[in-house]
Amino acid sequence: MCRSVISALGIVVMTVSVAAGQAPAAGGQRAGGAPPAPMKNLQVLPKDMPQPEVVALMRTFNAALGVQCGHCHVWTKPGDPGNDMAADTKPEKTVARVMMQMTGDVNTRLAANIKKPAAQIAKVECATCHRGEAIPVTPPPPPAPAAAPAAPPAK
Repeated sequence: MCRSVISALGIVVMTVSVAAGQAPAAGGQRAGGAPPAPMKNLQVLPKDMPQPEVVALMRTFNAALGVQCGHCHVWTKPGDPGNDMAADTKPEKTVARVMMQMTGDVNTRLAANIKKPAAQIAKVECATCHRGEAIPVTPPPPPAPAAAPAAPPAK
C-alpha cells in the first residue's frame, strides 16, 4: 500500500512539473496554441529575439522613461487592430533606436577599457539618465559658494 501511495504521489508531482513547464508566461501563448508571430522591423535588437523578451525589454523602457507604448509606437489600446508596433511613423522610435545603439557603444567601450571583471562594471541603461522622464532633466548647477565675510578693518 505504501508503495502505491508513493507511486501515485510521484505521478502527481511529475504531472504538475510537466504542466508547469508548459504553462505560458504572463501574456504568453497557451500550451498547444500557435507560437507568437515573429517580431517585425527589429533593426537594433536581434531579428530572432523572442517576442516575450522584446515585450519585457519594452516594459523596462516604459518604466525608465515614464512613458507608455504610444510614445514610440502607433498604439491606442490593448487588442486594437489599428496598433502597429512595427511602423516607423513616430520620430521617438528612431530616437530610441539611436539611444539603444549609444548605450550599447558606451557599455562596450567601458568593458574594453576598464580592467575589471564584467560584474564590477556598472552598465549604462535608459534609466541612468532618464530617471522616469521622457526627456532627461538636467539638475541646475549647485549654487556658488558663499563669499567669506570681509575681515574687520585693522586698528
